[in-house]
Amino acid sequence: MRRSVTAVIPNRNYARHLADRIGSVLGQDRVPDALVFLDDASEDESWEVAAGLLAGAPCPVTVRRNETCSGSVLHQWRAGVAEVRTDFTWIAEADDRAAPGMLGVLAAGLEADREAIFAFCQSTPIDEAGARIAEDDGYFTLGELKLLAADAVFGARDFLARGLCPRNMVVSASGVLWRTDRLRAALDAVAPEIGRWLCAGDWRVYAAACEGGGTIHHVAKPLNEHRRHPGSVTGSTRAPRHFSEVVAMHAYLRDLLGAAPARDRLMRQHLDALRAAWGLETPRTVREAVPVMALPIRPAIAPLMRAEAAQPPSVSRADAATLAA
Repeated sequence: MRRSVTAVIPNRNYARHLADRIGSVLGQDRVPDALVFLDDASEDESWEVAAGLLAGAPCPVTVRRNETCSGSVLHQWRAGVAEVRTDFTWIAEADDRAAPGMLGVLAAGLEADREAIFAFCQSTPIDEAGARIAEDDGYFTLGELKLLAADAVFGARDFLARGLCPRNMVVSASGVLWRTDRLRAALDAVAPEIGRWLCAGDWRVYAAACEGGGTIHHVAKPLNEHRRHPGSVTGSTRAPRHFSEVVAMHAYLRDLLGAAPARDRLMRQHLDALRAAWGLETPRTVREAVPVMALPIRPAIAPLMRAEAAQPPSVSRADAATLAA
């Protein structure tokens, strides 16, 4: 049975990318049944550009404009979902774009499986100008690449353990189609934490959604393109802060899944790789940046993990001002 879909486009200062974004949403082979455009107090011409691009859209359009910046993309996700009246929701980030067949392929998976929480496809990185960036073969391990090599359906707990730990294998939020009630429930569950997450909020939402059971559908074909540029939230966030959020997710996932030596080893290896890549290698740097959050990953002090996981991401009290700068 064909279900209805709403595309939600959260935007802040991406006027230059809106033609790509809105064009690829309205240019889908399966056009969305509704569209919600959210502007988070943009300081560029986003509002005017969007108005022109959305005029004459082939589906109902809802627009909302914040007078002050919400401070979190997850606040915008919640605001967008509050406007949704359809079965499925596509969070189409304003600086990304999609192949014409993406929505139809992902919707087919959800329509065929009443237990499906969300369906996601692989995504290709592009630069500020829209040119494709060479894939970083070092991001995923060989085991993870094998996991993503073919279309698959995962049980929620299996996906928590293999698809969200030790890293988030859903590369782009724009390449995900949600069952609306499950997305709404996950956002409600993490609502008290939303203001704390700058980089890993989507990862946290996927994990919260999986806690309720169900299935995750994976499409191996890269039908989405996600933009990498310094102006993005992830690109503009300082490495110590990003690192603290990864550790917070590890703490939460370990508490949720239980201790497992092999999984603990993978988490430690991932953190070691991030320290090296982000210049957080020296003990002094890590200690100054995230002295509390670096602890729970150590199995010898597992009891601390439960305290830390209760309110992720908890950054160092002593260095909160430095991390927030």
